[in-house]
Amino acid sequence: MHFKPLPCASRWEGVVVAGWIVLIDLLFVIWMVRRPVDWVKFALVLLVALSLPLLGYIVWRTWAAFGLRYWMDRNALTVEWSSVRQTIPLQSIQRIIRGGLPSLTPPPWTRWPAPYIGPTQALGLRNIQMLATRPLEECLLVDTGETVFALSPRHQEAFLEALQARYRLGPVSRVALARSRPMAWERLFGTELAGPMLLAAGMVGALLLFGVLMVRFPDLPEVLAFHYNSDGLPDVIREKTALFLLPAIGLLAWLVNGLWGMWLSFRQQRTGAYLLWAGALVVQFCSYMALTSLMN
Repeated sequence: MHFKPLPCASRWEGVVVAGWIVLIDLLFVIWMVRRPVDWVKFALVLLVALSLPLLGYIVWRTWAAFGLRYWMDRNALTVEWSSVRQTIPLQSIQRIIRGGLPSLTPPPWTRWPAPYIGPTQALGLRNIQMLATRPLEECLLVDTGETVFALSPRHQEAFLEALQARYRLGPVSRVALARSRPMAWERLFGTELAGPMLLAAGMVGALLLFGVLMVRFPDLPEVLAFHYNSDGLPDVIREKTALFLLPAIGLLAWLVNGLWGMWLSFRQQRTGAYLLWAGALVVQFCSYMALTSLMN
């Protein structure tokens, strides 16, 4: 049996803000395409690149706000949001509190546009997990002894009647109190920060390669010597736009090695993933040395 939560206005705010970010990024991209290569063009690239993680986070939290659902059977009460599923065995529920308890910690701004999904605290209760669309004082509190889950079903009376009816019938099979994430961060990277740091360093390295070239590009001569023969005379001369091949190699190494490494890490082969991610940094360093040598 499914129950929807009370409506939350902030989820539509998330849609609007995400749309504005996409629109602004499109305007930046159009400006970027029309502008000659210089430091301003790189600044636009940097702004668009920095906006993408922000956009992804807002979209993910908005998805959580829209996707929050409660459903129950004879075994458990299940709460779903985004790609996460929280299972609460009915027989583990010790009591239900009808709100009235103010939160001691207001939701941080980082939870917007799903401010009431996350941990909080209240006087006399600890380890409260909010899975709601309303403040704590308006929620139903499901206490399992270990964790208190704050829920905000749209029809509270029908929700409580269905919960009590299934509780009286008893479970068909035993389930555990658990939270599942189909694509969990822990499954991809483990508990270590080495993987995310290597990937972040690779992204910074790719941006640095393009930045160094784009800032100096207007001052470079139209043609450059790319290779010299044994007599020290240039035998390969190309236009300066060919220099973009080196940053492109660094970016491609980060993308290919990054995706390949994540596949290996997902299969619990993290040593190979670390080697691939570190290898992308080596390629970027070599590209940087070659780029600065050609520009000088």
